[in-house]
Amino acid sequence: MEENEVSKRNQLIESLLSAETNEDLSAILEDTHSADIADILEVLSKDEKLRIVHALKQETITEILPEMDPDFFYLLLDDFGPEYMASILDELPSDEAADIMSELNQKDLDNLLSLMHRHESALVRRVLQYPEDTAGRLMSTDYVAMNENTTPEQAIEYIRSKRQEEPFYYVYVVDNNNKFIGSVPIQKILFASKTSTLGVLIDEEETVSVSTGVDQEEVARLFEKYDIPAVPVVDGDGRLAGRITVDDIIDVIYEENSEDIYRMAGTDYEEVYSDSAFKVARIRLPWLLTCIIGSLLSGAVIHYFEITLSKAIALVSFIPVIMATGGNTGLQSCTIMVRRMALGNVSSHNVFSSIFKEIRTGLILGLVCGSFLCLIAFLWRGDASVGVILGMSMFCAVSASSILGILIPMVFKKINIDPAVASGPFITTLNDVIGLTIYLFLATILLSHVL
Repeated sequence: MEENEVSKRNQLIESLLSAETNEDLSAILEDTHSADIADILEVLSKDEKLRIVHALKQETITEILPEMDPDFFYLLLDDFGPEYMASILDELPSDEAADIMSELNQKDLDNLLSLMHRHESALVRRVLQYPEDTAGRLMSTDYVAMNENTTPEQAIEYIRSKRQEEPFYYVYVVDNNNKFIGSVPIQKILFASKTSTLGVLIDEEETVSVSTGVDQEEVARLFEKYDIPAVPVVDGDGRLAGRITVDDIIDVIYEENSEDIYRMAGTDYEEVYSDSAFKVARIRLPWLLTCIIGSLLSGAVIHYFEITLSKAIALVSFIPVIMATGGNTGLQSCTIMVRRMALGNVSSHNVFSSIFKEIRTGLILGLVCGSFLCLIAFLWRGDASVGVILGMSMFCAVSASSILGILIPMVFKKINIDPAVASGPFITTLNDVIGLTIYLFLATILLSHVL
């Protein structure tokens, strides 16, 4: 957020908090975009949030609700009651309502579904039956579909009568069994001849679809590849089930990228929306414990090779260098590999070339870093044996770290664990232990021939 935008937001917050009545609040918020209101609510206390929400129209509350975290919905649920919140959920597109309700406990979910209108409740239930982070969960059931024998004039008349509230870009063409055949852009229908049919007007280049079980990251890559504003979703039998629009995909891209960044830091995206220090501590603690265990393993390695260290105490000075360089090298390789996986640039036909490329890179880095450290050690300590030990250890540690950095994310992907987890404290701690073991193991072997 730019500095002038922050200043405007802060001034608006001050005006809201200084307002004396709900009428004053309503007047201040009248020309404020719902997204800006949601942004303001994020930084306020619970009481301040409720005070502002009570001054909003129900239409505005409906607009800001998808932008807020699950705790905000529970805050409104406790204050306004389930009947009022069910009426708001009725006004939301099925995908947005399902996204909000997926965070609720089963009791509140069942209660709200029973209070919603029968049609809207059925649509939300339909979306919720699909696994999280799939196209089925992401799709909206609000779309325009017509039979392949429909004429352009009939299509236009139907669109006028439907009065679609959500913007749409295509008419989806189906057969008599509601199986998806193709897509027709709206502008193509407007300029088509009266004697044509939608089946004839199908644009093969625009006809891209996904099944309900496809992962949302794959859907995002599809939008990027074909530059399309919306994509239809079909079920296992090829029947049209819904559609995903580009605004949904923007949210997915933001969510997936943020999730990867947080996991690489050893935490979770959920932390951003939590006001509980205990919850945040619970999210971070497992990774900190992982680091502690890794450090204890490093200590055990040092203890095991204490005889070697007692013979050449100068080796102790270079332990941090070996551990840090190996850990950082592995982190670089791992981060690049995770990013390539996220972008879909790693496939079965190029996986081995990627591995060999990283091995070559690791060997080059190891050779350069090892030679540099060998020279530094010799100039600093004046001991050729220490320089040789450090140079060879650095070469092996950096090379091994680079190879691990590319292999571990691939293994995690194979066993259905998010590869981003590998590029956080896990890979750094593992490479610390491995680098230290290589260093002291080589030192033991080489010193036994020197001394």
